[in-house]
Amino acid sequence: MDRELDAGNMLLKKEADNRLLLRRGTVGNDRDGTPLLINGRGEAYRVNDTAISLWHMCNGITFEDLYHEVLRISSGDEGDVKRSLEQMVRQFYEISLVDVKEVSVGRRPGTQT
Repeated sequence: MDRELDAGNMLLKKEADNRLLLRRGTVGNDRDGTPLLINGRGEAYRVNDTAISLWHMCNGITFEDLYHEVLRISSGDEGDVKRSLEQMVRQFYEISLVDVKEVSVGRRPGTQT
């Protein structure tokens, strides 16, 4: 399946709870101090501090858990927050700053069976 189509579907399906968001790349700054997210190919993207914070949170978290964490600290409408977050994560995925890892149902990293 095409990477962009998969990104579009990954957050909306019920199975998204079995997919962990994993950040890729690094954070840097350009000459004027603007934050950059740099993917593994060395492509740099100018972003704001909110994008950096969200990217840092993609450390093996499901989209639903990320959404609830963002909602907890946000004053926005739930629907607006979810749509904005889906768009941001989708963009991160499309430019290789976030990857998605499938995990077995009932087993998440850090849990014992």
